[in-house]
Amino acid sequence: MIKAIFFDLDNTLWDHDKAQRRTIERVYEYLIQLHPIPDDQDTFARIYDGCNAKVWDAYKKGELKHEEVRINRFIDLLGRYNIADRDLAITLNELYLSIYPTWTFLVEGAKELLDELTERYPLGIITNGFSETQVMKIDRSGLKQYFKWIVYSGEVGKAKPHPEIFAYAMNQAHILHEEALFIGDDFGADIIGAKDAGMKTIWFNPKGKEEPEKDQYADYTVSSLKEISDIVKSLESC
Repeated sequence: MIKAIFFDLDNTLWDHDKAQRRTIERVYEYLIQLHPIPDDQDTFARIYDGCNAKVWDAYKKGELKHEEVRINRFIDLLGRYNIADRDLAITLNELYLSIYPTWTFLVEGAKELLDELTERYPLGIITNGFSETQVMKIDRSGLKQYFKWIVYSGEVGKAKPHPEIFAYAMNQAHILHEEALFIGDDFGADIIGAKDAGMKTIWFNPKGKEEPEKDQYADYTVSSLKEISDIVKSLESC
């Protein structure tokens, strides 16, 4: 029987992709005033996405620390344009962080789903984001009211998919892993991590990604958040 439901935050409830793109537009506008880089805004954004994904993958594996993630992505980004300037990387990171968490974009259907589920279950968040950034996002977007527990990887010291962050959340909720449902969009960090920890899983997959191990790790797969309500209802009768 499900006693609590946990969510990932970025791109499951809060629209990280949209917020990041809007923020990188501002970073680009700032940078081109200092360095006439040859790429347009779209190309610059794609290069940043690659640099950001690289450092976050390293963070999930425990290879980078908190501040290294933030600075290294901009050091790598500037390096693509042969700009070796750590101070500028720090400035770009500060600009990014001053803008990014202020957006209030929610994934379509997030509020409606939370309004429904919070009437029947205690809810929680398990996020790999750093607490000072995630707190602002959660507060400004009106999400805080729904959640009894919010677990940040930066505070636990381990990031999804490491089992320790899921165990920490279960201890906070005082339930067994098999009594929890986890919903997230990142197949590796969220679904494999939660399933390996013994939780039931719903993979939120709006982009229709293919994963060969889907049947092994995702108990359910949905393309929109509105599909989740019926799944939860079906679990209530199990």
